[in-house]
Amino acid sequence: MAQIKNYLGKDYFTRFKIPENLIDNFLQFVYTSENIEPYVMVGNFDAIKVPIEKYLPIYQRRLRNSHLQDVVK
Repeated sequence: MAQIKNYLGKDYFTRFKIPENLIDNFLQFVYTSENIEPYVMVGNFDAIKVPIEKYLPIYQRRLRNSHLQDVVK
């Protein structure tokens, strides 16, 4: 996940309204929802954007309905 975060950069995630302190949480959510490991193994990080953007609205909805954003920033 660190590789994905380093490649895409935190601005990529914050642009999609993912709080910086929850980027790892979001990547874990995507990772457990879809098999992105083959893309990571070959270093095809651009292909990972597809599942990231697919699960973005689901994660954002979960954020709104949870207290994750209430965690100390």
